[in-house]
Amino acid sequence: MDINDYSEEELIKRDLYLKKLAEGVIQGPSVGVPSIDKPWLKYYKEEELNNSIPNMNVIEYIKYQNKDNLDNIAIDSIEGKYTYREMFQMNDMVTASLSKMGVKKGDNVLVMLPNISFEDFLFYGVAQTGASTTYLIPEATSKQICDTINDLNVNYFFIFDYFLTAEMEEEIYHKTNIKNIIEIGFNKTNRDARTMSWQEFINEGLNYDAPKYERKPEDLLFIAKTGGTTGEPKSVMLSDRSFIALTHQFLNTDLPYDKNDRWLRLWPIFSATAAVSSFFLAHAAGMEEVIRPFPKFEEFADLILAERPNHLMIIPMLLDALEKTHKFDGVDLSFIKSAGCGGMAMSSAFEERVNAFFKKYNLPIFLGFGWGQTENGSSAAMRMNEETTKIGYIGIPLPKTTVSVFDPDTLEELGYNEEGELCINSKSIMLGYYHEEELTKKVLREHKDGSTWLHTGDLGEINEDGFVKVIDRMTRSILTFPTAKIYPTALEDVISKIPGVLDNCVVGAPDPVNEGFKILICYIVPDENVNAEELINYVDNILTTHYPENARPRHYIAKDILPLTKVGKHDIRLLEQEYLDNHSLSRIKK
Repeated sequence: MDINDYSEEELIKRDLYLKKLAEGVIQGPSVGVPSIDKPWLKYYKEEELNNSIPNMNVIEYIKYQNKDNLDNIAIDSIEGKYTYREMFQMNDMVTASLSKMGVKKGDNVLVMLPNISFEDFLFYGVAQTGASTTYLIPEATSKQICDTINDLNVNYFFIFDYFLTAEMEEEIYHKTNIKNIIEIGFNKTNRDARTMSWQEFINEGLNYDAPKYERKPEDLLFIAKTGGTTGEPKSVMLSDRSFIALTHQFLNTDLPYDKNDRWLRLWPIFSATAAVSSFFLAHAAGMEEVIRPFPKFEEFADLILAERPNHLMIIPMLLDALEKTHKFDGVDLSFIKSAGCGGMAMSSAFEERVNAFFKKYNLPIFLGFGWGQTENGSSAAMRMNEETTKIGYIGIPLPKTTVSVFDPDTLEELGYNEEGELCINSKSIMLGYYHEEELTKKVLREHKDGSTWLHTGDLGEINEDGFVKVIDRMTRSILTFPTAKIYPTALEDVISKIPGVLDNCVVGAPDPVNEGFKILICYIVPDENVNAEELINYVDNILTTHYPENARPRHYIAKDILPLTKVGKHDIRLLEQEYLDNHSLSRIKK
């Protein structure tokens, strides 16, 4: 019997059997491959494995999760506070106006806002019409906006008034077929008669009885842009099922999520991680979503003390700021229950520093780190507690998610501790790339067992206990002469452990002697009070002792800070271009 023919009940029974097998409660042979043995199931409780993913749309799910929570706070933003009842009412008002203006299933609504409550109302309000949303980063250019409008055939664009200049407004109306721009903010700055204020938009739907659209779990809900760290950004289509499947798994783990907890959100919801694993998760858990502007690093500790959030979803640079501050001395920080971190690879040295910070302040939490992809809605594996935390590994697969390692050419599944391509099988996997059928087929591939696997392009392995290790991006390998494929993350991890190194990133530059090959360039951020030149010499001496010439950096560059992409990862392409702009091939050390 093919595993795809199993019913939900049969799959649950199978997982419960595998859990007992992994625990040693019952005896039986191990097959020796992760997707069959699922050794990580021993870390989950029976009730967590018994909990099926609901067959609902996002509106049904959020309302079901908060049916007894209507008068508690859903949103705490700089514009004000909203209970769940008030949030649902605002969602309905947005739906009425959109419906009156003709928005329906198959349409896409474009949003470019800072992290404010209106993002939430638009997400849910658009969903209730049957349409989908795309969120742009606030720094998007006029060209990016126009290209997106034309590509997605957008009729309505919601933008913060501070972002909308007269030149941008004119260009959008001139180069697209947009019907209306809707400004949200505190100043009426529109110049074209087609541009509406938020209040004018809401007035459109007053006393209008919007038709009810019955969303299906497989409907298109959200189009997210990938980070584009190592290639061109892609438009990922996520369904209601993607959001619910992932969120429901989070809620059925040991993660300490409770109703009325305060969840701090610092980013607009333009990415899948921000949309699924922050904004939507907070509401699915019945929490207060605390929306605040992204702080300066030196002010982050003050924000924590002022808002007292129970849960943080942040990037390593903010955690680094907390680790260095003295503002917490003598303060009871026990209100912090979890600190989730993702976006960029974390070195083991960084983890150890942050864990030392937690220990210093007796925080009853651990560094929760997740791994996944936009194409999976965000996380596929993560740490839920101390038991699932292991330095050098990113955690275990979520309870209803399978992660395994395959030979990317033959699609043969590999065994434990064997290096290959990490692949994901989950109900949260994307519908596909927008208008990119061929690319979708390359990433979503059917294996011989009949299951569809998401090929992540990440190089990694899984150990006998089900812990997942990410070694590097397969697409980020650097070919040096004589032929050697170098994976920068592994080298960066070694460099990060050298005393005095605060941050580092290894990139490639054209080899001035051997055409078609590259040399390694290392950008280093020295720690405070560390001489950059002395540190570089120290790092080079250590690497020279342990690595052959073609596997260590040819050139080192000290910087105060490394540039990041909008999703918090090192901006590899910017660093590579920066090097090329400042170093002609003739000046590169040969």
